[in-house]
Amino acid sequence: MNVVRQLIKAMLTSCVPREVLMVRGPRSHAESPKFALTFDDGPHPEYTPRLLDRLEEFGVLATFFVIGRNAAEHPDLIRRMAGAGHEVANHTYSHSEPRLMSSRSFLDEVERTDDLLAELTGRIPSTVRPPKGEVNWGKLRGLWRNRKTIALWNVDPKDFRMTDSREMIQWCGTYKPQDGDIVLLHDNHPYAIHAVQTMSSNGIFERFEATTICQWMAQS
Repeated sequence: MNVVRQLIKAMLTSCVPREVLMVRGPRSHAESPKFALTFDDGPHPEYTPRLLDRLEEFGVLATFFVIGRNAAEHPDLIRRMAGAGHEVANHTYSHSEPRLMSSRSFLDEVERTDDLLAELTGRIPSTVRPPKGEVNWGKLRGLWRNRKTIALWNVDPKDFRMTDSREMIQWCGTYKPQDGDIVLLHDNHPYAIHAVQTMSSNGIFERFEATTICQWMAQS
């Protein structure tokens, strides 16, 4: 994300309610500190099941921003996510390059993915993450008219660029969670699995409660 887009995002998040645009979660105040693990671009037939195994092992709930096309190919993984209590959220149907997709096409893809996920889970997602976090005014207006929460992130280890698990282990060693963090990871790569394992080893899940975006919205 370039400097101009960062400035625009900062301006937007400072003047719009969190229920329509979320970059960080609400402060927990007297409660235990919370942060959110979010996983984009799945489900993946190899990596997503292994990630779900680790999340279950450590008792961690997460938000999965799934691509509709992948969900249609692996419906059992979507059902498994929902059955385990994870939030299954919308990441459009094709994850096309944002600058090449019109607002109308984007909103049609969101609706198509909503319909599919509702069929698989019994719930229409309330949360959308645009590909690359990029939206224009037409896309924003369309999502808000449909009462969608646009969920971005404030922590990005760029796991999609990693080439070795040691890079993720090293990043986890330097990551100091803050109350309200939203962490961006990808379950179509193997390194998210190492992130969850290493965070558990580092005691992060003992000090912080991992929540989902929809749980935050319900509590705020």
